[in-house]
Amino acid sequence: MTASSASKKKSSRATPAAGTIPVIPPAVKDADATKQIMHTLRHFHLGNPSVQGQVQRVAGDFLPALLEPYRDVSRLRYDYPLFLFDAELSEANPSPEQLARPVAEVLGEGVASFAPASESARILKDNLPWLERELRQRLLDTEGPVDASTYLKAAGEALRAHLKLDPENNAKLQEDIAKMEAALPANGHLLAYGRYPAIHLLIHSIRSRVIPRHNRFRAEIKGHIRELQTLLEVDWSKSADSRKPETLQGSIGGAAGFFDTGALSRVMKQHSQGSITMSAARRARIETALATLEAYQHNTTLVRFIHNGPLEGEWLSHTEGFESIEEGDPCSTATRLFDEEAERLARVFAAARIAELELHGIYDAAIHDPFFANFTWETFSREELLLVPAVIALESANHVATDGMPALSRLLSSGRPVQIFVRVLAHNNPAAARDEDPFQNYRTELGYFGISHRQAVVSQASAARHQNLLKRYVAALDATRTSLHLINVGLRPSGQDLGLNAWLVAGAALEGRVHPAFSVNPAAGDASADRMEFSGNPQPERDWPLHPFTYLDESGVTVEQELAFTFADYALLLPRLHHHFAVVPGECDSDALVPVAEFLQLPEEHVHEHVPFVWAVGSGGVLHRVVISRALIQACRDRLNFWHTLQEMAGVRNKHVDNAVAATRAELEASAAAERAALQAQFEEELSRVRSEAASEVMGKLTDVLLGMDFSAGAPRPTFTASSAKAAAAPAKAAAEAPVAEAPTVVEEEEEALVEEPWIDTPLCTSCNDCLAINPLMFIYNDSNMAVIGDLGAGTYKQMVEAAEICPSRCIHPGQPWNPNEPNLNELKQRAAKFN
Repeated sequence: MTASSASKKKSSRATPAAGTIPVIPPAVKDADATKQIMHTLRHFHLGNPSVQGQVQRVAGDFLPALLEPYRDVSRLRYDYPLFLFDAELSEANPSPEQLARPVAEVLGEGVASFAPASESARILKDNLPWLERELRQRLLDTEGPVDASTYLKAAGEALRAHLKLDPENNAKLQEDIAKMEAALPANGHLLAYGRYPAIHLLIHSIRSRVIPRHNRFRAEIKGHIRELQTLLEVDWSKSADSRKPETLQGSIGGAAGFFDTGALSRVMKQHSQGSITMSAARRARIETALATLEAYQHNTTLVRFIHNGPLEGEWLSHTEGFESIEEGDPCSTATRLFDEEAERLARVFAAARIAELELHGIYDAAIHDPFFANFTWETFSREELLLVPAVIALESANHVATDGMPALSRLLSSGRPVQIFVRVLAHNNPAAARDEDPFQNYRTELGYFGISHRQAVVSQASAARHQNLLKRYVAALDATRTSLHLINVGLRPSGQDLGLNAWLVAGAALEGRVHPAFSVNPAAGDASADRMEFSGNPQPERDWPLHPFTYLDESGVTVEQELAFTFADYALLLPRLHHHFAVVPGECDSDALVPVAEFLQLPEEHVHEHVPFVWAVGSGGVLHRVVISRALIQACRDRLNFWHTLQEMAGVRNKHVDNAVAATRAELEASAAAERAALQAQFEEELSRVRSEAASEVMGKLTDVLLGMDFSAGAPRPTFTASSAKAAAAPAKAAAEAPVAEAPTVVEEEEEALVEEPWIDTPLCTSCNDCLAINPLMFIYNDSNMAVIGDLGAGTYKQMVEAAEICPSRCIHPGQPWNPNEPNLNELKQRAAKFN
């Protein structure tokens, strides 16, 4: 049995350790059995219910062949847990790398900061992977960010207990661990890949960008409050009330007994004449702005989180500046809450703007009063919009694809900078009814639905690629538009023997085009090339990613091949979809079985001749072919169709571009062909002219010779040879020495002497190097890298003819032989005739 046409066998045999390389168990091939098995498998594939009990179902421990190496993740290193940097210490616009990084990288840099030499802190460096695994294990049951210092101390103690070093090395290790902890960024947190990593990263992104911005705005507000108070005090000091004796007595305080406040009041009154105080309207405007700004100082809410069902854990209530609201329709509630918050903040932002205008003395009531009377969130500046507490609507894909779709559409079209977070089960059809098979209908692609709202940011991502996810979050937050985030939540496979974790399953969804990563940001520009961001997808130019796979065949021979990871491979991870798979018995050997990726490429008229399958491996390392149902292959085709749509939008394998390139190439080829034809016609015309003139010249010379001869004496006619044109013009005395009978040969031999030499129609040369490969001295390239005749004496006429025969542009013309002694000239001239 062959696995694929792309496979190749090594000549040597190997006996790998058990479970290292999947193995196809030996089986006796049986033609009759194969015929019966294929009959049953075809009917299974077509959905015939009568054969459902006759096929072998996949076991709960089956994995796609490419994921077999990851069955045991206990020793696998991957990005999580993440180290989250303190939001309070963030820069104004932190990059994704400044928000979070894998803890392994942060620990490695921490150690390198105090022990750069390779042998320094050697014990700690060697055991950093162990420390990482210990942290991951301790964080298994946590949800949300936890204090990094606490867990690192516990993991460090566990490491020392695990190693059981002698006192000296134990003390050294303890010292190095303390130095590492001190070198880490302050107030950091650790985030495991729990149930809601994407939500935690969104909140962290918001807090990291909003907290520094709010701190700056609060400082600005404090400055405005102080300056407005000073402005009002200065104006009040100009008023009559400020000069009353009782007012002065109160302002002097305990020393009032030493002053005559009445006399002081009269003096101040005399020296305050001509002072201009504020108008009542201006004072009222400033006092209102001051009161509004003072009230704003007490608001600490940064994020409002609306969800339509309980979320596991108490992390919602532990997040600072975070308000959790449970509502049945998150999108509608988010719209209302944003409007309420924006209306409140409109007064604050208006007060801040009024303070600026008043402090600079440029407030013009005729201009500014109407403006501030209609000051709403639509007139907010970008910086003001970024100060509005974030509103996050957490939705389920099933709700927004059905009952919640109108509210989602209205919010996406509104322009309100609300973050809509939709948790997606990548394998499912969100529009399917609760009891429907997810492959019963074509899938509702919520990302494509979001793109139809042209001014909304739409992002589809996965927490399995945290840097890519954070990049999309940052872009969406900076866009100050309604943003739709479609996040694959990943699944935790069931089954005692299936050890894959949710992070790997979410990554597999990216591999199998189940949940492709993309984002569309209208703020980036009007062109699709500017809006569309397609990074994060493995091998984006292919239909399906290809990866190397090695197994042992029935004979124990190692086979290497490339396998495609398809949507069908991903579906094998989900027990609820196992009824779409049937195991192919080992005795079955049929060319009608083809891998899914190849099946999808078959012409429609040949599809019915084949049955698609995927490779799967059980926990014992046994490799199986697993046939899939027609419903699942249609789902694969549907997902591939959407993938092609995204590729085209991103400019990858764009059909319009391919057509334009083909049309341009055809035009260039047609133009080149026309130019070659014109050059050929011009050459043939010139060649005909030259031949005609040469023949006329020869006949003229012959006539002159004949007319100059003396025939009266009966002397013999002269003989002319092709070797000398001068002989034709020799004196009559020399001509008389030749026999008269040979005179008719003069014209024939003269014409032979004028036959063309070899030549190349250089403008037609394609620089193919074929002629230079025959003889690089006889054929050379000019400055334009096009062939011309070089040294004829360095080659043979045979090489010239051979070059003409293989020339793709037929631009070499051999002419006539230049060496009459070369063998086989008659045959060579016959071969050369069609090129002259």
